[in-house]
Amino acid sequence: MSEKLLLLNDLHSFADALIKSGFSVVAPSKGPGPSRFRRIGSASELLMPDVNTEIPPKEHLFPPTEPLLFFRFHGTDVELLDPPLPAEETVFLGLRPCDAAGIALLDAVFLADPKDSFYEARRSKTTLVSVACTKVGENCFCSAVGLSPHSRTGSDVLLIPVEGGFLTEAVTEKGRTLLEKHSGLFQPTDASTPKPPEVPRSAAPEGLDKDFAELFAAPYWQDAAKRCLGCGACASVCPTCHCFDIVDDSGARGGVRLRCWDACGLELFTRHASGHNPRPNQPARFRQRLLHKFAYSRKSLGRPLCVGCGRCVDTCPVGMDIYEVAVLMSQGV
Repeated sequence: MSEKLLLLNDLHSFADALIKSGFSVVAPSKGPGPSRFRRIGSASELLMPDVNTEIPPKEHLFPPTEPLLFFRFHGTDVELLDPPLPAEETVFLGLRPCDAAGIALLDAVFLADPKDSFYEARRSKTTLVSVACTKVGENCFCSAVGLSPHSRTGSDVLLIPVEGGFLTEAVTEKGRTLLEKHSGLFQPTDASTPKPPEVPRSAAPEGLDKDFAELFAAPYWQDAAKRCLGCGACASVCPTCHCFDIVDDSGARGGVRLRCWDACGLELFTRHASGHNPRPNQPARFRQRLLHKFAYSRKSLGRPLCVGCGRCVDTCPVGMDIYEVAVLMSQGV
C-alpha cells in the first residue's frame, strides 16, 4: 500500500475497526492519574495529547511486575507451573516516534540471543502505529540521539498529520498487512509530506565513549549528582530502561517467582549480601545511568539507549537534566 490519507475523524473509525476485528488496542486514553497508554474498549476513549504521554507504553510489553513461574509444594516435591502467555493480537495506536524507537531498543535487548520468551510472546503479537509530532516538548531532544519528530524507527505504520487528516505510511510488512485489512478507511492523496518541527535541543552528545577512563574518573560527577535523590522516578518513566530484579513470594503451599522493575539509580540495586556496594553513592549511580545510556550502549547496541523523549527531565523532582549533563561531559568538562 502506498502513502494514503487518513482523515482526522477516521482515526477514531480506525480504532473502532481494529477493536471490532478482534485486536486489543492500546492507546492514549482518558483515565485517572498521569497520562498513559491503556487498553481501550472503543474509540470514544482515545485521547491523543499534543506531546508525549507522561508514562510510556513500555509497561504493556515489559510489565512493572510479572510472574515468571508458579510453584507448588507436594511434600518434598516441587511442581513448577508456567504462567499463561498473551494470546490476543494487539495494536499500539498513537505512539510518538520516540516511543516506537524505544520499543526498537527494547527489542534489541530482549530479543537478542537468548530471547526473553515473555517479552517475545507479547512483542510478536504487537503492531506499532505511530503519530508523528507536530510540536515538541521543551525538554525533547530526539534529534540529538539520531531520531526526529517524524522518525520511522520501530514503527510499523507512521501517521503524519496534515491539513484534513494524516499521511499514512506502511513502514514494515506487518504494518502493510494491517492497513490492507482496513483499506476502506484510506484514500490515495497527492499531499506532500510536511517538514518535521524543529527540535531546539539538537546538539548531539558525541564522544562519551572515546576517552572512557578519563570520563569515568572525572570529578564532575560529584557536582552533577549533588541534587540526585536516588528516587528512581527517571527510570520509571523511561521508554528504554529495562533493569529488573527477581523475587520469590511464597508460603507454606507454594508461591510465585516475580520479575519486578529495578533501577541503577537506586541504592540497593548493586548492594551485595555482604553489605559492600560497588556504587556506594549517588554520583557513582548517576554516572552509571548516564554512561549506560550514551557510552556503553554504543558499544553493545551501536546506538544510544536513549530516545530523547525528555520524560526523565520533566519528571525529576529536583530538575536534573540528563541531556545537559551528557552534552557537558561530551565536551570534556
